[in-house]
Amino acid sequence: MNRFIDRVELIAGLLLGLVALLTFITVLLRWLFSFGLPDSFDFSRLLLGTAMFWGIALAGFHNRHIQVDGFWEMAPRWGRRLIDIFATAITLAFMALFAWMVKDKVLSTLYSHEQTFDLRLPVWPFHALAALGVLLAAMLLLLRLARLLAGKRVDTRSDEVF
Repeated sequence: MNRFIDRVELIAGLLLGLVALLTFITVLLRWLFSFGLPDSFDFSRLLLGTAMFWGIALAGFHNRHIQVDGFWEMAPRWGRRLIDIFATAITLAFMALFAWMVKDKVLSTLYSHEQTFDLRLPVWPFHALAALGVLLAAMLLLLRLARLLAGKRVDTRSDEVF
């Protein structure tokens, strides 16, 4: 399972790196040659959204998202575990609903034949890749919840073991 998570992290990082590289090349071409790379805006926008969704999957699993831990810090060990289980279950419910709704967006984009502006490439594959990131978020949250319920160490905020 850790190899799978490592691959998800690698893909998210590559997507973000691709956005940075595309932006750099586009700026360089405009500055040096007054030439715009076709569909660079569309590609960077679509890839950035995809990288964000894949990053959300990893942030949820590793518990590295923005949070306020004042109450968690004051709770005893068993209370921390209950808070983590409850928070993960709620986040999982919303992420599963989000994955269901993004699936509908992918299908509507597919059926509408939406294309990029310059090259007229279909947009739905980018939306499908982003939807896969949201689905991965739900799956990784389910894995985190299962580990929490089994009493395994999944907390990355401290060295405590439940």
